[in-house]
Amino acid sequence: MAKSALAASNLPASPVKQFSVSSRWVYEDDSRLDATTYSAGAFQALDAIEACRFEKRSIGSLCGTIWHPVQNQARSNFKRIYTAEAHGVPFVSTRDMFFYPLQPARFLSRRMPKLGDLMVPEGWLVVSRSGTVGNILYVGGALARCAISDHTIRIQPKDTPAGYLYAFLSSAYGQPLIAKGIYGATVDEVEPKHLAVIPVPMPPDKAMRAIHDKVMRAYAIRDAGNELFVQATSQLYSLLNLEKFKDEDVQYIGSSAPRAFSVSSDELGDRLDASHHVPLAASAVAKLKTGAFPLVRLKHRADDVYVAPRFARIYVEQNYGTPLLQGSHVPSMRPSDLKYISNRMTVKMDRWIIRKGMVLVTCSGTIGRTAVVSSGQDGWAASQHILRITPKTGATHPGFLSLFLATAYGQHQLNAKIYGGVVDELTAEDTEIIWIPDVPFKLQQPIGEKIVQAYEMRDQANSIEDEAIADIEAIVQQKK
Repeated sequence: MAKSALAASNLPASPVKQFSVSSRWVYEDDSRLDATTYSAGAFQALDAIEACRFEKRSIGSLCGTIWHPVQNQARSNFKRIYTAEAHGVPFVSTRDMFFYPLQPARFLSRRMPKLGDLMVPEGWLVVSRSGTVGNILYVGGALARCAISDHTIRIQPKDTPAGYLYAFLSSAYGQPLIAKGIYGATVDEVEPKHLAVIPVPMPPDKAMRAIHDKVMRAYAIRDAGNELFVQATSQLYSLLNLEKFKDEDVQYIGSSAPRAFSVSSDELGDRLDASHHVPLAASAVAKLKTGAFPLVRLKHRADDVYVAPRFARIYVEQNYGTPLLQGSHVPSMRPSDLKYISNRMTVKMDRWIIRKGMVLVTCSGTIGRTAVVSSGQDGWAASQHILRITPKTGATHPGFLSLFLATAYGQHQLNAKIYGGVVDELTAEDTEIIWIPDVPFKLQQPIGEKIVQAYEMRDQANSIEDEAIADIEAIVQQKK
């Protein structure tokens, strides 16, 4: 025991972050005693806003309403009743609504009680309020047609342009002030009252309108990119002479519950887990074979399919490292919380670098999210949780391949290869044997180019939004 104590005493002391605040903040801020509420970042933001030379107004005074559907009633009132696409309203969770493209996977019955409370009018803002807190989204035309999870706060801009308020809440000043209101021991939560008191600088209308216009332009570009995905998907099914794969296409035994299926002993291979043999993938491949083109293994139409090796990551500041794409960033409209790995201190870096035209597939945790590496991401690093596919030049268009793998025909095949008792995993070897339609390259191009263009438009929109956020941060920095 004495030896252990001596060893411990020789260790360097861990740096302890500390700060002080006036007692008045405790009384004026819900009498909370948790230190994170009074974090230095939040009060630095408040100090900067207070020192700004422009008038300040609270978000609550600038908006018609700030609310979420379950703030005054039991959450059981919003039990979701799912139905088929033809009979329902598209539903998006707080995660789904940030996906690019926006592709709702579930649909709520139009007869669901209080369905109207889940709809958000175009021109409003939504803020994720549970789990991952503080992500901001402007509600455009496509999102306004969806039911949005009750885990989001709805904000109705009134006395300030929506794009200006969006940029402020997304800025280095708005984000700490949202985080300041977070509560919850297990799951982070934030409430409308925490957002309502946040002060916002009010520069001249011309300056606010200029920032608003940039945000609107960014969202218009994103909406146009989403439309390209819709057009390309329609063209894909038309070219393949196939309809979307539906639940009723799965080849179960009989038509009544419980669902059952049989597998020949010759087909078991080395996998004895039932989930591997559920006839989703087999049925998808069977229907795919009825299409206009023969099938070929992915490995015959790719130059390389691989997962990067694991190694120790050494994180550095943005100016000294390479952006690291995580699995959660692959389907994201706007990758956030990017980390940067050291260029000098990181070994085996070459296999982590991604290049324009690669197809990315998430292969750990959530399996099968796909994207094409854009010119803006060329030279970035990507984690070992993302599988890389280098399409064969002149044989496979990256946009076409990414779109096909994102359809049910690709997804069911990828998911059938999943292994792992705790965390789902997918190997490069299993991905190589996915069946894809052997479409001549010239016929792939019109579809694939739309997808590539859509990802370039995503980068363009993000760059414009970055400018808007930089503009409002510059406004806050204008002192009295």
